[in-house]
Amino acid sequence: MGWGVRALQTIPQGTFICEYVGELISDAEADVREDDSYLFDLDNKDGEVYCIDARYYGNISRFINHLCDPNIIPVRVFMLHQDLRFPRIAFFSSRDIRTGEELGFDYGDRFWDIKSKYFTCQCGSEKCKHSAEAIALEQSRLARLDPHPELLPDLSSLPPINT
Repeated sequence: MGWGVRALQTIPQGTFICEYVGELISDAEADVREDDSYLFDLDNKDGEVYCIDARYYGNISRFINHLCDPNIIPVRVFMLHQDLRFPRIAFFSSRDIRTGEELGFDYGDRFWDIKSKYFTCQCGSEKCKHSAEAIALEQSRLARLDPHPELLPDLSSLPPINT
C-alpha cells in the first residue's frame, strides 16, 4: 500500500513501538485537505471530532501500513490531561514480531468503507477482509441472504486482481 516499516530486530509482545505524531486538526479541516493519506482519526463519541495529520509533520509512524492480521495496536494515551478529544496514539506490539517482518495495524472499517472505491487491500493475509477476493466473497454471501442484490455496491470499477 504505502512505504511500510519493518522490524530491524525481534520485538517482544507488549513493546512500545512509537507514537503517531502530526498536526492536530478538526474533522472539518480534514475534509477540505487534498491528501488524506496520513490522517489518523481520534474517534470521539461525544462532541467535536479531531484527527492527526502526519502529512507534513510526523515520524516513522506515518509509514506504517494496514494489515488485516495486525501485529501492532494503537492505544489511546493521556499524559498531561484527561480531555478525551485529544488522546496521544501509542503503538504497541500485539505479539512477538520477527526481524524483517512488516509492522502494521488495522486501519478499521471506516477507512475501507471510503477507500475501497479506489483500491483494495494488498496485505496478503489469509485473514484479509478487504481484498478484492474477500469483497467478492462477502458480496456473494450477502446476495444469497438478500433477495435484492441490485442494492449491493458495484465493484466493476476496481482494478483487476493480479495473482
